[in-house]
Formats: sequence, C-alpha cells, structure tokens
Amino acid sequence: MADTKITGLTANTAPLVTDLLCMVDDPTGTALTQKMAISYLLAMAVTNVTVQVLTAASGTYTPTTGMKKVLVIVVGGGGGGAAVTGVDCTGGGGGGGGTAIRLCTSAEVGVSKAYVVGAASSSGGAGVTSTFAVNSLQATGGGAGSSSADDATIGIMAAAGAGGIGSGGDLNIAGQAGFRGTMFSTTAGVGGAGGASMFGGGGAEAGPNAVGVNGGAYGGGGGGAACSEGTDRAGSVGATGVIYCIEFLQV
Repeated sequence: MADTKITGLTANTAPLVTDLLCMVDDPTGTALTQKMAISYLLAMAVTNVTVQVLTAASGTYTPTTGMKKVLVIVVGGGGGGAAVTGVDCTGGGGGGGGTAIRLCTSAEVGVSKAYVVGAASSSGGAGVTSTFAVNSLQATGGGAGSSSADDATIGIMAAAGAGGIGSGGDLNIAGQAGFRGTMFSTTAGVGGAGGASMFGGGGAEAGPNAVGVNGGAYGGGGGGAACSEGTDRAGSVGATGVIYCIEFLQV
C-alpha cells in the first residue's frame, strides 16, 4: 500500500517559508500550524552573542535589541594596600573584589536596569561595591590593608585586607584576601601583595623600601608598602570593578 504522506506528494511550484518543516511537523497540516511550529523553534534559537562592558561609575544598562538572556558578571573594586610611616614598617595588601554571576532573562531585565561599578579605592582604602539591579546582584569591594607598628622586631607582620563577597548570583565568588607584610630583619622587610579578583591582578609585594604596587586587573587588590630607613612610603590603590553583560540574541 502506497504511503500517501511520502510518495503521494505533488510538486510545490510556489514554496513558502512555512513549507520548511512541513515534512517534519505535519504533512497534512495547515500553514497556520506550520507557522506555529517554526516560531517555537525560532524562539529557542540564538543567532548572535554580544558583550557590553560597563565601566562607568554608575548608569543604566540597556539590552541590545533581540536579547533573550544575558549573563551578568559583577566584580567589586579591589582594596588598597597600606602606606607606611616610620623607620621600620610594613604594610599589608588589599583584598580582591568579590564576584557575582547570574544568567538573567529579558523579562527580568526589562527595558533597562540601573547599575553601579565599584570605583578604584583611595590609597590604602577599602574597595567599592558593584551592583546590578536584578535579584539584588552585588559584589563587595576588597578590604584595605593595615600597616604594622614602627618596630624593628624580626617577624612583625601587618594585617591584610579581606576579599570581597558576591551575592544574589547563580554563582557567588569571594575575592582573594591580601597578603601580610613582613619584617625579615631590622633593616629589611616587604609589603604584602594584593589579593586577586576572579580576573587576577593583585598588586605585587613591595621591596624593603618601596611604595605599594597598584592592583592590575579589574577588582585586583593593591600591594602594601615597606620601609626600613625612615622614609614614609605611599600605599596603593585597588583596581576598579567591572560589570560584563554577555548577551544572547535572537535577531
């Protein structure tokens, strides 16, 4: 017996877009049901990916036309490394900024959403929190390093800043804590390195008589300073935070 759905087809002399899946969907269906099936598949399709990098202190994120979902990565600012004022002092490094990552739907974002990017810390200051106005998404800045007492005692150490913390995300990541500054002798010590964010970038440790090294990558903590000959040395600044919006589009 002949299969009229396969072998009994007649020539289609005026093909339409709606004919695209007629064999897969329903050979006897109407154009309306075929259109519905195609629209369902198109709704699941992603035809392009774009990235918006938000670095301004604050503003409004406006999705690219056709955005279906957006992966938002929020990074807080890095903490600054401590300055030193004394004959034999060392400074701790600042903590790295935290990170929060969330996959947001177009419905959650709507027409636009407000955001804040944590600015670079002041010299030796705490990092600044970054926020994105979906599900209270935020990443706190790294803590500031502290300086040791003016003391030539071998082994004296300076406290470092804690890492920032992410919240509200599908994935929340703590920044790395800064590293302690240490006096190795009565004439030599090092400032502690800055903690890394998820992008790395903590400032390197300082030598015996050097200023702190600023944070590098987004959210990296600054390194602490060190001195052993009586000259004051400046602390460092943590790197600014950032918000990445990786958009999945249907266009």
